Amino acid sequence: MIRAVMAAVYLSVVTIFGEPVEMETMRCTCYLPTGHRTADGTEPYEGIIASNRDHLGDMALLYTMDGEYIGMYECRDIGGGRMLRNGTAIDVYRDNMDRAWEWIHTYGDYIQVIWIEAEG
Repeated sequence: MIRAVMAAVYLSVVTIFGEPVEMETMRCTCYLPTGHRTADGTEPYEGIIASNRDHLGDMALLYTMDGEYIGMYECRDIGGGRMLRNGTAIDVYRDNMDRAWEWIHTYGDYIQVIWIEAEG
């Protein structure tokens, strides 16, 4: 089965503590250990994601497409793929292929993301 991947980012607005916040629908893939540190020099661990350079250092609240909270992840890496570079996808770090398959089977190819700009 061949599936086309749309490069557009879809935005919706949710309210957190009474404030409107943009929630982006993004493609989500997984990446595995490479033997290298992340873009910010960290040893990779589960709980980090890769995105484009604009989000390096930010936090991301991840949700399923049904709005179920997945967790909070740190953007500590950048990716080389076109969708990562243009900000339409994220890569979730997983320790091994079994953990990557578990992610894919649990959450699928698309998720919703709320970006939180990090300071300090």
